[in-house]
Amino acid sequence: MPVIDAAKTFVALFASILLLSMGSALQNTLLSLNLRYSGFPEYIVALTMSGYHIGMIAGFFICQQAVRQAGHIRAFTAFSAIASVAAVAHGFHSSPVLWFILRFMSGICIASLYMVVESWLNEMVAHNIRGRMLSLYMIVVYFGNGIGQVMLNMADIEGSELFMILGILFSLCIVPVALTRSIHPKPLKVVTYNFINLFRLAPFSMLGSFISGMILGAFYVMGPVYCIDRGFDLSMITLFMMVTIWSGLIFQWPMGSISDRFDRLTILAGLSVFVTIVSSLIIMTEVAGFPTLLILSIFFGLSFTIYPVSVARAQDNIDEENIVPISAALILCYSIGNALGPILSSGFMHTAGTSGLYLFCALSTGIMAILSLFFRRRRAGRTDDLTPFVPLPRTSPVISSLHPHRPEEVEMP
Repeated sequence: MPVIDAAKTFVALFASILLLSMGSALQNTLLSLNLRYSGFPEYIVALTMSGYHIGMIAGFFICQQAVRQAGHIRAFTAFSAIASVAAVAHGFHSSPVLWFILRFMSGICIASLYMVVESWLNEMVAHNIRGRMLSLYMIVVYFGNGIGQVMLNMADIEGSELFMILGILFSLCIVPVALTRSIHPKPLKVVTYNFINLFRLAPFSMLGSFISGMILGAFYVMGPVYCIDRGFDLSMITLFMMVTIWSGLIFQWPMGSISDRFDRLTILAGLSVFVTIVSSLIIMTEVAGFPTLLILSIFFGLSFTIYPVSVARAQDNIDEENIVPISAALILCYSIGNALGPILSSGFMHTAGTSGLYLFCALSTGIMAILSLFFRRRRAGRTDDLTPFVPLPRTSPVISSLHPHRPEEVEMP
């Protein structure tokens, strides 16, 4: 069984990714909750947490130079150590300015850690099993994200213990990679590209990536704040976050199957309409209580599929040499949306109250649905040459550039 054999080869890398995704998810929710419990307003929470997403954008570029100079394992060790220090340092003082700086550092390190591990997968996995290996990778990432939410219950949110646990998780990331006997990948290579020209090739895909980034960025940062403002206790907040994240994982496969059979522009339009409806229902049923929110949050998990469908659409019917640059451009669009989403949604929450989070989501996907009509008139969708759907976590351009039709090496943009 080639997939099983390949999975055994990458057990160490998957172990590191599991620890990394657990720590990253725990840190994001912990800091949002901590800031809100400390009495800071929504916009301060959003601005402080946006440092992470800005750092991730910078990390995509910094990592390339670090890996080129030091190699993959030493670069991974350095970034893990810095991420561990930054995580523990959050426990010294609850200052939004200090935390913004630490979040920026964490963003650089975590983006770089994902990039190092993904470059291993990108180079060493055979093209005929890449899709299945990437699906396994995605399961590990989302599973770790869900476990990270559960770990919030291990200690007092406003104490220092959880920050120590974060430091332990990021430190333990080093061990599997440092001890792996896997063949090291070749140095990352840079491909220059023109963003404006790439936008002309896949404008709606970039819009979809940007909207997806805004919605999920808002959810991860402001979702815990939304729960606090509604009076939910920590166990309810944990369940809310975990159910939504794992629902996003479960919906990947059915949406992938559907998008492989129909015009993906139509699928993206349908997804945006559906998420708009679900977000509106959450607003209208706020008085119904937590069980209703939990059920609707399951369907809100479909918003997690907007990005991978956008990537698949961008790779339909375009020249092979543009696939890697397009993938990097889509990640950039998503990351910018990630940084803006929490800030914009916090403004909605400050103005409209708790429901402002889902009002922001509904307006964002509503605009996307309207614009899909414009793009449908410009160019009819084709389904005769569709790139097979691959569920994608939004981590780095390396994994997003995997293409199941291409047996050759994929270079880092």
